[in-house]
Amino acid sequence: MTYLGIDVGTSRTKAVAFDRDFRPLAEASAAYERLSPQPGWCEIDPRRLAEAVRQAICQCARQCRHDPVQWISFSAFGGGITAIDRRLRPVLNILSTTDNRAQPFADQWRRRFGRERTYAISGTTTHPSLMLPKILWIRRELDEANRIDKFITAAEWIQIALGLPPKMDLATASTTMMLDIAGRRWSEEILAAAELPVERLPGLVAPGEPIDTLPPDTCDELELARGCALVAGGHDQQVCALGAGLLDPGSATDSLGTVECITTLFTAPVFHQDMLENNFSNLLHVYGRSIATLAYNFSSGDLFEWLRKTLQPRETDFDAMFRCMPAEPSKILVLPHFAGSGTPHLDARSKGIIAGLTLQNTPSEIVRGAVDSNNYEMKLNLEVWKRHGIAFNRLRAYGKGSLSDALLQIKADILQLEVQRLNILETGCLGAALLAAHGENGNLPIREILDRAVRVERSFVPQDRFAEEHDRMYRLYQQLYPATRDLLHEL
Repeated sequence: MTYLGIDVGTSRTKAVAFDRDFRPLAEASAAYERLSPQPGWCEIDPRRLAEAVRQAICQCARQCRHDPVQWISFSAFGGGITAIDRRLRPVLNILSTTDNRAQPFADQWRRRFGRERTYAISGTTTHPSLMLPKILWIRRELDEANRIDKFITAAEWIQIALGLPPKMDLATASTTMMLDIAGRRWSEEILAAAELPVERLPGLVAPGEPIDTLPPDTCDELELARGCALVAGGHDQQVCALGAGLLDPGSATDSLGTVECITTLFTAPVFHQDMLENNFSNLLHVYGRSIATLAYNFSSGDLFEWLRKTLQPRETDFDAMFRCMPAEPSKILVLPHFAGSGTPHLDARSKGIIAGLTLQNTPSEIVRGAVDSNNYEMKLNLEVWKRHGIAFNRLRAYGKGSLSDALLQIKADILQLEVQRLNILETGCLGAALLAAHGENGNLPIREILDRAVRVERSFVPQDRFAEEHDRMYRLYQQLYPATRDLLHEL
């Protein structure tokens, strides 16, 4: 039996095939561009995304002909919204996660319906990256809005790309601002206020539930087993966290990819006003009945790639760039809001800053400032969590950034947490494969499988030699965004 887990990101789709014991058999990936037709807009061509998903699947399946792929599931990036007509054709490009064109519609919704009421029903904060404000923008601004049959996310577009009608998994639905999180159904109150018929949204399905078998021609073209089944997946951060072993409250994972995202779990939604003011949403996990919350920074991997190309173009990879950093903390502060800010500010109009430069600074010192400041930004989030008893002693790190010893040690020092590098880099693919296997067997012993498959490869414990300087720079960092916010909004 072969399971295929697919992780659809904002610039690349990765696929990994696993055997019944969840040992990797094959892997493949395919890239695509993010388009920016106007400042603040970020789009993905849905047809190119569909091609990339199919390409990655086929390349993996071709390596498993001895035991063809029979079950597939996926993780997909959040906030990617498009619309389809009755023939399941896209009406516009996918508006990607960091696309902020819907800011006026999020502001209008906040005034008209209320941020607090939205939070009480859906568990989510109000923000232009989410589905509802983007729907409001599409309906108002798109010339061909009358062609729209349904609004969908990137996750449902994957299903269409594989020949099936769209269904939305509950974990993804919990990111849209439209789900009644208690009832696990579309909120009648929110849809009525948005004048959005429920028929304009996909039907709902639980993560790990079979959606349907793929059409025979799709199976043949992609070299899958006839009768291969597609199983509902989930929002990328929850699926990645599952693949890293996040099953219970009291622990946390840290995704170090394009976006940095720390994920932890609750037993029930937390609606405290302080959590709302700091923009922490309640999202459905893809495993069990737990609630996930996320602390994230949009400009993580993208920022370091920009720094590499701009300051150190001869360096061919991140790890080489990080190895050249000074050992001591930087006196340069970087506000990492190059694609707007993530939590706790969640300010789509904020922008990046590099502060404290002199003519004597080297590129490596600037990179070190960016690494330190990314961790100061995450520390802002963790301090809010601690006020509400949300605490843990270690982080399980994965993603491309987790390959750097230097980066993980700095993270441990600043956050004062043990940081663990896992033996699995592509936890999104493993998490998706587990959901695929759950579609085959609803009693799958996921906890036992993760205990066998996921191991700590190396731990980084906090060191105190720079603690005083980190504390001093963190106190300065706390002042940077409040002091510059109004200016950044005008730029």
